[in-house]
Amino acid sequence: MIDRLSLSGRRAIVTGAGAGLGRATATLFAEAGAHVLCVDRDAGAAGETASAIGGCFAAVDVADRMSVQKALASFATGGVDILANIAGVASSGERVEDMDPARFEAIFAINFKGTLNCIQAVLPSMTAARRGAIINMVSSAIDLAIPTNASYSISKAAVAMLTKVLANEVGADGIRVNAVAPGFVPTGLSMEAAGPAVADRAAYLERWSKSAPLGRVGTPEDIAHQCLYLASDASAFVTGQILRANGGMTMPW
Repeated sequence: MIDRLSLSGRRAIVTGAGAGLGRATATLFAEAGAHVLCVDRDAGAAGETASAIGGCFAAVDVADRMSVQKALASFATGGVDILANIAGVASSGERVEDMDPARFEAIFAINFKGTLNCIQAVLPSMTAARRGAIINMVSSAIDLAIPTNASYSISKAAVAMLTKVLANEVGADGIRVNAVAPGFVPTGLSMEAAGPAVADRAAYLERWSKSAPLGRVGTPEDIAHQCLYLASDASAFVTGQILRANGGMTMPW
């Protein structure tokens, strides 16, 4: 049964691989046997991850459709078995009445359009091979109506629906599409987005820990293992699902 978690011989693309959840996922995929293309707009960070895991890298802004097509299509000529869309940005902390349209567009361009751009770049290869696993990164924000978090929440809710629609469209082609919705994980991105609220880091993390029945915040490795499950044959009968790895913080019916 453990062999079903192996990614031996498979080719994977991980976006946002320069740090946080993306780096943890790229690392775990490589440990499971995959050859990984590490994608990040920070070339140095992507290269560092790739060097550590024996993969390759591409410096790409996922919001730039043409750059995505060029970089991912080149890797896809050898076939793509797995796409993990982890690149993203957080919200600006504005109330709805104060939302800046330009800021909203910038967040949506990366979180939703970036995910879509990467999907469209690899689908021809996956469709031709009649197999593939796509994992999108959403958030517990799709379930929690958090004040001042509308831009981020809306972009991630759109990715959740994209996941379900695409799963219906490509299931007959042997392609599975799922998403992971993490609870709070203290990465550089999430802590930066919190701004002044983390003046007392210990107290801030304690508040998040108390919001989950398991009594703790998540780690990048917690989320990476969910991505490994969804990328592997262990989830061969799973598609169109949102895996809520959040310590029980939300429990939708």
